[in-house]
Amino acid sequence: MARRRPMCAMCCVIGVSEKEVVVSSSRIRVSGMLSRGSRGMILTTKADEVWIVESEMPTDNLVGSTIVVEGTIAGIDRLRADWMGVAETSA
Repeated sequence: MARRRPMCAMCCVIGVSEKEVVVSSSRIRVSGMLSRGSRGMILTTKADEVWIVESEMPTDNLVGSTIVVEGTIAGIDRLRADWMGVAETSA
């Protein structure tokens, strides 16, 4: 039986999905509601997908807002944020 190799961010296909926009093979852009959880800052998308956001930026003022996070995948459900901001709302 063949052994399976663990997937990594470098194995991702470049393209667009419901979950996020893949900027490159290791960078993604995700939008959703930011909340605070026991594991850190949590981003929940409209499709109810959850990312734990790792960031050195102050995020207290963004909790409860719909935001966009851009960064690198740092684990199965972790996103190391390079940039975060409030998502534009369509009128």
